[in-house]
Amino acid sequence: MEEFGLKRFITLATPTIQETEDIKQPVTMLPSLMAKILYPTGFAEMKSIEKLIRNSKLDWTVVRIINPNVKTNGNGYAVSFGDTKGKMNVSRYNAAKCMLEAAQKEEWIHKMPIVFNN
Repeated sequence: MEEFGLKRFITLATPTIQETEDIKQPVTMLPSLMAKILYPTGFAEMKSIEKLIRNSKLDWTVVRIINPNVKTNGNGYAVSFGDTKGKMNVSRYNAAKCMLEAAQKEEWIHKMPIVFNN
């Protein structure tokens, strides 16, 4: 992306990729703990990807999701930057809507919001 002059990068991840502002709560701790125990290779890969993203010169946003398999969209979505209480589920519709809106928010550059259903 840098080679072609592209600046904006938005991707999905789980809260396995952690933000420095993350406080200890289920939504920020369980995904990492489960990944370390159940999927150590995947966990190591996610941590490598995290390092690549953080060290890039891109204007990145990592939208973090947990359990995108819920059937209902609820009453829209909310986000936590790991510093406020979050929930453990999000519909795919709300995850996609959040990603689209993240592309338009300069204040989310170099941020890792956790998206969940209201």
